[in-house]
Amino acid sequence: MKIFFTANVLWDIYIFRGGVIKALVEEGHDVTVIAPYETRIDIAKELGVKVINIKLNKRGMNPVEDLKLLAELYKIYKKEKPDIIFHYTIKANIYGTLAAHFAKIKSVAVLTGLGYAFVTNSFVSKIAKFLYKLSLPFAQEVCVLNEDDKNLLVSEKIIKPEKVFILPGEGINTERFCPMEKSRNSEKTIFLMIARAFFDKGVKEYTEAAENIKKLYPDTEFQFLGALGGNSVSGIDENQMKSFVDKGILNYLGTVNDVREVIKNADCIVLPSYREGISRTLLEGAAMEKPLIASNVTGCKEIIVDGVSGFLAEPKNSQDLTEKIKKFLILSNEERISFGKAGRKHIINNFDEKIIIDIYKNRWCNL
Repeated sequence: MKIFFTANVLWDIYIFRGGVIKALVEEGHDVTVIAPYETRIDIAKELGVKVINIKLNKRGMNPVEDLKLLAELYKIYKKEKPDIIFHYTIKANIYGTLAAHFAKIKSVAVLTGLGYAFVTNSFVSKIAKFLYKLSLPFAQEVCVLNEDDKNLLVSEKIIKPEKVFILPGEGINTERFCPMEKSRNSEKTIFLMIARAFFDKGVKEYTEAAENIKKLYPDTEFQFLGALGGNSVSGIDENQMKSFVDKGILNYLGTVNDVREVIKNADCIVLPSYREGISRTLLEGAAMEKPLIASNVTGCKEIIVDGVSGFLAEPKNSQDLTEKIKKFLILSNEERISFGKAGRKHIINNFDEKIIIDIYKNRWCNL
């Protein structure tokens, strides 16, 4: 089969779908990736695929640019004639699905998370819902990563329930993300949050809980790994992060190429997010046998077995997050090990990349 993967970031295709693409290539499929070109890694060489560069403004809402994107994708699809196209990220899902429909090619829209902004009543949210209603019915199937997102799409009358398939995450390579021996000498208990530095990821709650805990347990460290939010209204900029560091609340680690080297030295992964699709960082942490603490929200609650592999905290509640961190701190070493092992078992049984690969192969990509 000739299979296309279209998204707004080439790197995301490699990180989140690389295992699926490699498996399809090994099975003999002809795979092409479509996304704005990036030089961070040679995707074509690494995955054994063809790469087509497109122009795409990830965040803008310029109708002229978006119509150009629609036309560009239509032209590519009409010329290349793939058997099926998988679309990821909002613009690819909207304009790519329409382009595939006009080119008379089957497509699957994969919504990896509706996002916190989508469930608000803002102008942007209304536009997104309208465009989804316009485009998604033309997809062969619409995939979401959790039951709540399916219910939301159906209740908003964006798509009929029989057209929605729940994909159990995007898969985690449990052979790559596996238990690793710590390489630190510090006896401190280290908590690690991995996310983009945005308020809806729970940065405010994390810093407030960290400040509370450090007053009671000085021998603790709260790390933050991830890109800053820059000039975004809901983002944490360099000055804000510096103030957290200067006050001794957080240890900011910036960004890294291999997140495993940071995860392995942490004692617990924390994510007080307001909403996720299926949290990649929690999957990675649990696969590496790290206990988890996260908000009891869509995209997090599915990954944690509360009281067995970690703790679920009330969303947007730094005090409850503080209490859950306290509960972790009084666990014995044996109990922490038990939490980690239970978490990895849960990931292997429910979110292993092999499960996702089988779905792609058997549901959509039969030779």
